[in-house]
Amino acid sequence: MTGTERKGVLVNRKFYQYLGPMLLSELAISLNEFVDGIIVSQLLGSDAMSMVGMASPVMYVFAVIYIILGVGGSAAYAEYSGMQKKEKADRLFSVVFASSVGISAFIATVGMICLRPLAPLMCADTVILPEFTSYLAVTIISGVLIIPLQVLINCFAAFGYPQIGTKLNLAANAINLVMDYVFIHYFHTGVKGAAMATFSGYLIALMWFILLLPGRKVSVPLRKISLKDVVLVREAAGKGVAMSLNQLGYAIKTFFGNSLSMTLAGIEGVTIFTLCMQSISIISIAMGGVVEAMVPIGAALKGQKDFKGIKILLRTAMIAQFIACLVCTAGVELFPQIFLYMYNYSGADTAAADLGIRIFSLVFIFRGFVLIFMYYFQIVSRKLYASFVSIYDGFAGLIPIAMILTGAFGIRGLWMAFPAVSLSELIIIILANLYISAHSGGKYHGLLLVETEDESVPVYDVTVQLDTEDISDTVVSLQRFCESNDVDQRTSVMIALSLEEMISYMLDNKEHSISCDEVDILAKIREDNIMMDIRSIGTPLDPTTAPVSEYSNVEVLKKVAQKLEYAYVVGMNQTRIMVRRDCEARS
Repeated sequence: MTGTERKGVLVNRKFYQYLGPMLLSELAISLNEFVDGIIVSQLLGSDAMSMVGMASPVMYVFAVIYIILGVGGSAAYAEYSGMQKKEKADRLFSVVFASSVGISAFIATVGMICLRPLAPLMCADTVILPEFTSYLAVTIISGVLIIPLQVLINCFAAFGYPQIGTKLNLAANAINLVMDYVFIHYFHTGVKGAAMATFSGYLIALMWFILLLPGRKVSVPLRKISLKDVVLVREAAGKGVAMSLNQLGYAIKTFFGNSLSMTLAGIEGVTIFTLCMQSISIISIAMGGVVEAMVPIGAALKGQKDFKGIKILLRTAMIAQFIACLVCTAGVELFPQIFLYMYNYSGADTAAADLGIRIFSLVFIFRGFVLIFMYYFQIVSRKLYASFVSIYDGFAGLIPIAMILTGAFGIRGLWMAFPAVSLSELIIIILANLYISAHSGGKYHGLLLVETEDESVPVYDVTVQLDTEDISDTVVSLQRFCESNDVDQRTSVMIALSLEEMISYMLDNKEHSISCDEVDILAKIREDNIMMDIRSIGTPLDPTTAPVSEYSNVEVLKKVAQKLEYAYVVGMNQTRIMVRRDCEARS
């Protein structure tokens, strides 16, 4: 039996609170690719842009690592916080961050040792090889800053402060754009200046953060770690492996696309393919912002076993990404010439480039849904499913489909292959989800495969206004719900009293700690106890540390509850109250 008056106000508001900073953060990252390419091509020409494209697999490798550790670590941290395991969450972050520093240093060392044999493998043109080698060297060294800082930026979302990560990304990439012009135009460094600008941006942003950290109210939750904590890295990586495989697949399909377009249409084909891949930078702002906002919130809801909250979150995320992708696709379809002009494209076949970008942009309509499912499957620990989606989207679907379509349509088949892959994968996911749901014995329901609540555990799940009248009605309603589900009267009164005293404490601090008038209440009647989670949005408000001399409601709450726990989870206050069902509540 379930008591449900749940609304999506809190989850949706938190999602949109995260979406803004995440969009800005993705914008900053995409500026490093998108505007960087424009500046380089405008100052140095299309050959320089091609060199940037040839070295892009190195940046993809960096991204694979910081996605595994950063996105995976953020999801794992949020899930442990949702489970009220803050100390373990802090240790997980600490070992993940330390690993990012060690791995980035190792890559830089090995990369510089192998630079001379590596550069010719990535650049077959002997004329530009010396300049490319210099650019590649600085790019490899930049990893010692890019990887750890991006891990930290990703984890700030799980700490509940996504705006700090956004500020770091904005600072690093804004400085990068300025230094692009300075190095290339004033110091005549050539394409190497673009890599030097990236390094400078991350270095200055890191120094700025370190200098300002002592004065911040926000702390980085670093703890002392030991060798036994290394196992937590594997746990974090498990949450990020599908996303990292997708990034690795992106590098593979870029390499494959460069090779195939060179074979089919020469350097002109490579340039058009590079333009098409650069267009992904635009839409990745929207798609990346949505999924990055969704991941920490979804992981926290999973830790709390809030299945209805997960369903609300997924629906909101899908609607947001679809609208954004549709707008971006329409823009490219209607005004492809603007895109070509931004990249200073003046190739022999402008009509072919125009057509190629228009066909390619159709991928945006379908791929957003694919990414939502991929990230969601990873959050809920469907690792194999998420990995399949990632690998198919990355290269396993593209290579055979592209070979078939290019055989039939020439170079146009390559542009057609990208939307064909995303559409076919979305159809596979829908059919697979319906099959899993139908054969799960009721464990999962719907197209989203949201886990079904245990029917043997009565659930009281409501959203209420934080005002005296609404709360009074809810307290009475909760007591009646417990009594109707075979909870003795005294225990029912105790859990209702716990809610009343907790809400009273929140009302006392509403002016300076609560930023949303709605509160989510999730109570589950279990065999031995009643567990109730009370969630609100605002600054940290911890009843476990509140002085009882100042708050009589907290004193009563601590006496009534068997266990009182608090966690600040992705910017939301979560208080967990447990009351025994054996009527031995303390008095």
